[in-house]
Amino acid sequence: MRIIKEHGERRTEIIDAAENLFAAKGYASTAISDILEALNIAKGTFYHYFVSKEALMDAVIERYIDAEMAVAQAVADDPKISAHEKMFRILTDAGRDNERGDRLEKEASAVGNADMHQRTMASIVLRLSPILEGVVRQGMREGTFNTAYPKECMEILLAASEFILHGSAFAWSSAERLQKARALAWMAEKVLGVEEGRFSYLYKRYEGDGGCCDQC
Repeated sequence: MRIIKEHGERRTEIIDAAENLFAAKGYASTAISDILEALNIAKGTFYHYFVSKEALMDAVIERYIDAEMAVAQAVADDPKISAHEKMFRILTDAGRDNERGDRLEKEASAVGNADMHQRTMASIVLRLSPILEGVVRQGMREGTFNTAYPKECMEILLAASEFILHGSAFAWSSAERLQKARALAWMAEKVLGVEEGRFSYLYKRYEGDGGCCDQC
């Protein structure tokens, strides 16, 4: 008997199945027929929700970004912690599913689609920068941050981080990436008016050490 499901429920099932298959087989080795077989659905059902496998990968990534933004927003909304602590938790991915994120980033890179990478980076910058702007404004009220451009500073710093450090456009060596991360931390300290070393945790991960927030 054919089971009728709500539009949102069926779409979520397809995304779930795709993410599991991409993780198990890799994006390139997963065919649309694999997804159809896993869910026992017709090809027409798949194309009712997604125009292509690439569009489905977009949806998988966007859902992950949704979850990331929810975690960041929860940290930003916590009235019990300082702006510096919030910045540390958000920028060091505290409490996030990093293994899942690394896996999706790897599979997205395998797609070989520059436009997809650009859309992903733009989505992160546009959605995370307002959250961080709020944190910066809290820090300004607390007297720990000082900048005339809280919104623009966050947009520019995030864009630099996503494109230069996390993007696939440059084949940096480990030493070069570390140097870029050090420069980004230095710029963040300057534009936010904090003492040198405050954002050292931004490059500690590239030294093989996640750092700690002993300055917060």
